[in-house]
Amino acid sequence: MNESPDVNTKKALLLAAMEVFADKGFDSATVRDICGLAKANVAAVNYHYGSKDGLYAAVLEEIFPKGEEWISDEDHNLPAEERLHRFVRGLAEEIYTQSTGQIAQKWAIFLREMAKPSHNLDLIVQHQVQPRANELRDILTLLLGPGAPDQTLAYCSSNIWALMLDHLLTQPILDRLTPHRPNLGLDVQDFVDHVFHFALGGINSVKKRA
Repeated sequence: MNESPDVNTKKALLLAAMEVFADKGFDSATVRDICGLAKANVAAVNYHYGSKDGLYAAVLEEIFPKGEEWISDEDHNLPAEERLHRFVRGLAEEIYTQSTGQIAQKWAIFLREMAKPSHNLDLIVQHQVQPRANELRDILTLLLGPGAPDQTLAYCSSNIWALMLDHLLTQPILDRLTPHRPNLGLDVQDFVDHVFHFALGGINSVKKRA
């Protein structure tokens, strides 16, 4: 059965909004931009989403769905070192190898939220960042021992996040450095293995010092 014109228009607005918000950011994007790309009447955004802000929230819900399924129950039964490797691999593949248009738009919007947070950043944290932060903290607790201070867990977690996000956050600079860093989209497994061993070495050193 064919979808109704209203349903088609609502989907078209959502897809157009992803592209416009990724390109211009929330503040600079206009309803006219979005409706023009979606080939919809300018009143359609208010009709389907209530406002530009409501449409932006819908975009974030679409590209940053709840992250609980990112971690399987099976992973929790693995040794801590293997869980760390899977964590690094899963995050690296999500960021650096899934280069479809929607994935590119997702990270463009993420970077814009980092530069100029909106109140909708809470949704990104709740759906995407917090589940991953909880998983990493759980892994680090196993690797460092249950008596590891909160500050040590926080520092180690921040160090791993920094390693994972460095290319995403600084790519324009990296493209201009000599010698060039390898393209992670082509060499992500070597990157995963390096981050895993580098992080594990640091964790073991911290544990030994403590």
